[in-house]
Amino acid sequence: MIGSHIIKNGRIAEAADAVFPLDDTDVTYGYGCYETLKVRRGVIYFPEFHEERLLRSADILGIATIIRPPEVADALRLLVRENAMGDCNIKVMLIGHEGAMADWYAFMLPALVAPETAYSEGASCLLFRGERHFPQAKSLSMLLSTVAFREAARQGCWDALLVNGRGQITEGTRTNVFYARSGESFTIYTPPAVDVLEGITRRTLIVALAEADISTVERPLELAEAVSGEYSLAVTSTSSKVIPIAMLAAASSMAPGLPSEPIRLPLCREIERVRALYDDYLARWVTRRR
Repeated sequence: MIGSHIIKNGRIAEAADAVFPLDDTDVTYGYGCYETLKVRRGVIYFPEFHEERLLRSADILGIATIIRPPEVADALRLLVRENAMGDCNIKVMLIGHEGAMADWYAFMLPALVAPETAYSEGASCLLFRGERHFPQAKSLSMLLSTVAFREAARQGCWDALLVNGRGQITEGTRTNVFYARSGESFTIYTPPAVDVLEGITRRTLIVALAEADISTVERPLELAEAVSGEYSLAVTSTSSKVIPIAMLAAASSMAPGLPSEPIRLPLCREIERVRALYDDYLARWVTRRR
């Protein structure tokens, strides 16, 4: 954590105020949801969208809260001013309580920045068998994502991509997936929203593509397609925007039949165009906000 202050239930507080008893099962069992927002040069990216998704997650998980928009967005702006941070990430945690209203907290973390080579040369991702519970809720239950991501990091990969029981790549542990067939200039694909957490970058990238008259089609990504060499893949997230995938590796937990060697993917111009369009969209959004 960075900065000397946090937000507790909409008000500025000292970090020491965020203390939980060890026998609080709501905390220790992960009964809550969260959001991670990007702050660059003092600008908070899409706070209203994050607040909307936080409350939607709480509703899916049956967590009662008295938050009324734009309470969260306003409090985060106050936190940025109080801590005088230009570049950072903000994590918002909402913790449910049985028979009572949820508490929520916000605090600052160091900015997560992808290496520049990831954009030009692509990143490696690890294929990992698993499906998240309540995929459309950004819950605090992060065991699968943590195990998968740490295994990916151990193997030098940027993220792990989850493969469901139907043999489909759904999402990363902290990213969404987009893909394109080489030579198809006007269609970009992404796994269906019903199977994934709809990231804010996923949401705004679809808007950016629509503004450029590029269709986004929700369609399952079969593992066989991903490794066929006919498709280029990219992962998206709040901090890293759009990163092309240059290589797929297999985790030892994968089912038999997956190639044992890493699979190199093509880096097609369609994915590069997607990345450039989204960078331009964000630049125009920041200009309007200022």
